[in-house]
This record gives sequence, structure tokens and C-alpha cells, in this order.
Amino acid sequence: MASSAKQTVLIIRPETAEPGDVAAVLEGAARLALQHRAATSHDGPAELSPDLVIADFDEVAQPELDLLESLRGEFRSVPMIVVSNELGDDQVRRLFRLQISDWLRKPLDKDALMEAVSAAVAVTKTTGNPVHAVISSIGGAGATTVAVSMADLLVNRLTTGDAPIAVFDLDFSLGDVGLGLNMVNDYRLGSVVDHPNRIDREFINLIQRQHDAEFFIYSFKEPDLPIHPGGEELVLRMLDVVSAEHRHTVLDMPYYEAPWTEEVLSAVNTCTVVTELNLPAVKHALDWVKRIRRSRGEDFPLHVVINKHQRSMFGQRIKKKKLKELFDPTPFTYLPEDERTLDESLDRGILPRQLYSRSPFVKRLERFMRDIDILGAKS
Repeated sequence: MASSAKQTVLIIRPETAEPGDVAAVLEGAARLALQHRAATSHDGPAELSPDLVIADFDEVAQPELDLLESLRGEFRSVPMIVVSNELGDDQVRRLFRLQISDWLRKPLDKDALMEAVSAAVAVTKTTGNPVHAVISSIGGAGATTVAVSMADLLVNRLTTGDAPIAVFDLDFSLGDVGLGLNMVNDYRLGSVVDHPNRIDREFINLIQRQHDAEFFIYSFKEPDLPIHPGGEELVLRMLDVVSAEHRHTVLDMPYYEAPWTEEVLSAVNTCTVVTELNLPAVKHALDWVKRIRRSRGEDFPLHVVINKHQRSMFGQRIKKKKLKELFDPTPFTYLPEDERTLDESLDRGILPRQLYSRSPFVKRLERFMRDIDILGAKS
């Protein structure tokens, strides 16, 4: 994840224009700090170093193209987005040559702007500690068990040294990670939601819980947090510090939208969508895949896991060929139905691997993690 500092967006607009739709949309983003500059001015803060430049024009004629060329020289490696009315072919070619990250047409689509900003800012975010998002396509798909077991396998199969493994539960409505492992955390995040500047390493050490399998758990039942005005900033700051403190962080993300969903998806290193093999679940998984591809591009490590898969003598309801057609080019894999192991592990509050290390679910999940190079290639 990114540093806890906000990402700086420089908005370029005509001299006489008032802040427009671009500024209005981005003003509400908790993780963005906006700076403004008139199109004809080169005056700004002495150490102006934006993470993203957005040129908000009506028309893109020769003066605007010259300005964009000047901006590209000034901010050589900074992503740039252009917002304007319809462009001609020659103008589009000029933008390509200037390596513009994206172009959005007026009237502005707010969701398209936020997706473009998230994708562009993600290019500037780097981390030495990978963060892996696990998203459920529907309730009950088993993403929480997958996320927790991934954290367990990371500890069990890697030499983690001084930077341990963490699992962060982003479903604050239930706090199922802590509940399922019999490690309910009674700390109330509401006590600090209005003071996100208090989120630092010392605070994280205070609220974390350590499982006997040696990974750390951040799981809280705080149903009001997603609707609190300060909830997004609090969660993102926590994620920044947690990811900096752990060699790998696994995020258990719910199937529903939260204020921080787009920001998290723009920053993670890998993403796994967990679904079941029925039409509604597959449809929701496909929606997630399309959304993440729009935001992160075709090269982003995105995978689909079809959980609770049962072999059938006469074939499955949704054929593998059809799934390949739907998800292509996103790869998918199956995790077998292992009801006895998983139900008993939940009832006893222990990990599937601890209950039965040769569980088909555990063995197949480990192979999946090696295939996508989270655990490293199999020797």
C-alpha cells in the first residue's frame, strides 16, 4: 500500500475558469490532496511534486497541446489525464505521443474519472511488502476461509524473519476473521475514527492479535465504520501502516461496496476473486473481474477461484469451456469441496491446515499460491 501521506493531484485549467467538475469530484476523495494552476501560469509551490496531473480543458487546440508538451517536460514521469470535449484523430495522436495516461470526454462521468485517477496513481505506488486482496463474489462463497488459509500457508511455507504475515478483515459488518478463529477483538475503532493521525506503528501493535500459527490478525466488528465520515481515512491509514510492518498482508474483502474499495483495489499487488459455481455467483465474479481490469489493466495479477467445487460423473452445470470464455483472459482455478474439514475447523475455531494438513482444500490452495508465485515456484 502507499504511504499514509495523501496523493497530490495537480489540476490545470484555463485562466478564467472556475474549478469545474474534476475538482468537485475529487474534493470528496479522502486520499487526494488537490493543487490548482492556471493554464497560462507556471507559478506554483516551490517544490511542486504531484503524483498526478489532470488537464481540465474545454477544447484542445494548438495552445493546449503546446501546454501539455511543456507539462510533460516539467513532470516527466508523472501520470497525466486530459479531460476535454470531443477530440479529432490528430489531437488523439498528439496525446499518445505525449504519453498521456488517459483521456475523458465531457460531460464528465464521475465514476470514470475516479477509475482513471485510481489507475494512474497506482502507477506511482510502490511497496516492498506485497498486499493480496481476496474478494468474495457473494456472501458465503468462502473468501474468508481462503484469505485466512493463505496467510497461514505464507507463514508455514516461507521464512518470514522479522517481517511477519498479516490478515486484515475489511468486512467490518461481521468481523468474521476474528470470530471464525475464536479471536474476537473488543477494541473499538470508533474511539479513534475522528483522529486518524493517531494511526502509527505503536497503535497497530496495540490493536493487533497474534494467532498461534504466528500470523497477525486485524479484525473488528464495527458496522457503523463504513458510513462514518472519517471511516475511509481511518481504514486506509491502518492499511498503510499494517502493510509496511508485514512481509505479506492478505485482505479479506467483502462482496459489497465500501468507501475504500476503489482505493484499496488501486494499490494491492494481487487480487483473487472467490466464487461458487452457480450463475448468480459467477455473474458477480465477472462484474468484479471487469471492474478490476478497467482500473488496473490486463497485466495486473488477477485470478478467479471457484470454491466448493464438486466433481461429477456427468459433468458440471457450468462447463469449463464456458467459464474460460466468460473470464478469458483472466485465469481461474477450482478449490475442492472439503465440507468435513472446513466445517469442523470453523466449529473448533482452528485452521484447516491445523485440523488436517493433508486436506484437499489446503493442498489445492497451496498449489494455486505457487502457481501465481505468491509462495514461489514449486521445486
